[in-house]
Amino acid sequence: MGYRQSNAAFAYDMQPAATPERLRQNEAPRVAERPSLHVVTGEGRQANQAVSPAFVSVIKVCCVLIALFCVVGLARVSLASATAATLNNNAALTNELETGRDESSNLEVMQSVYGSPTRIRDLASGTLGMVDAENTVELDLSGSAASSATEGQPSADQQ
Repeated sequence: MGYRQSNAAFAYDMQPAATPERLRQNEAPRVAERPSLHVVTGEGRQANQAVSPAFVSVIKVCCVLIALFCVVGLARVSLASATAATLNNNAALTNELETGRDESSNLEVMQSVYGSPTRIRDLASGTLGMVDAENTVELDLSGSAASSATEGQPSADQQ
């Protein structure tokens, strides 16, 4: 046939290939009838596009559940962050307390070492060249001695 050798499109809506008898009679090929197309007019954008109340209530419930989920998540995150902050503060206070205890024990040791009378005597005699005193004087600064000195009367210790 000539269809395969030319640029003409194959007509699917026509009857099977023309027979030589039809060509002799000059009959046109019959076109198959198509189903009729019915156009239905509508209101377009002005149509009442109301949504069913059940659908609206489902959407509202979904929105409430999503909001509740977000609030619970936010509360959970805030509690976790507050807990972490409290634990960090406790750890810092524990470290400060341990440092204070170590320093306190070091100071007690240093006080006992530096406050020992034998060490003071050794430093005074060895480094400074001091000797023990032969005579000692004791002052009584109690309340009775101080009040009698202010009155102008010599006390027994002063005589």
